[in-house]
Amino acid sequence: MPSETETIRVQLNYPAERVREPVLYQLVTRFGLVPSIRAANFSPTVGGFIFLELSGEKEALDRGLAWLAEIGIGVSAIGLDGTQEWAL
Repeated sequence: MPSETETIRVQLNYPAERVREPVLYQLVTRFGLVPSIRAANFSPTVGGFIFLELSGEKEALDRGLAWLAEIGIGVSAIGLDGTQEWAL
């Protein structure tokens, strides 16, 4: 039985060495997640951030977020639990 789709709101913080990599593409193709970008700012010398919603099955979200941490991209929930209105 497939699990329900969940949506979380997160901020991804990129180190400069990851800015040019197709990280969101990997979240889509490897984990089946659907990103919806709300804001982003990048610099190839400093790094950057993305505010986004990520939708997918709970297990896929957990695996995708763990992978982001493994490759050095910081993940922070937006709102108290990552589901509330945008706290930008």
